[in-house]
Amino acid sequence: MLENLAYSCSICNEFKGTDIATVLDDPSHPVRFFNPRKDKWDEHFEVEDSAKINPKSLVGAATVKIFNLNHPDSIIERRGLMQLGLYP
Repeated sequence: MLENLAYSCSICNEFKGTDIATVLDDPSHPVRFFNPRKDKWDEHFEVEDSAKINPKSLVGAATVKIFNLNHPDSIIERRGLMQLGLYP
């Protein structure tokens, strides 16, 4: 089971909880989250110069939503990392 573990910050882990999907526009069609082991980041997300993460797919939209990736504090932190050349 160790191969199923993934590093994540405690905030993201709390947002996700035990969920594996979320509902976007159509409540009858849950959308799974981005899987870093199987999915390619660039297919699901793009990062603006402002440090905002924009989804490029339904999987990206579900992930941005559930993990609250564009919370103002996250954007501030990401912008600082970008200025230091540490992100992406």
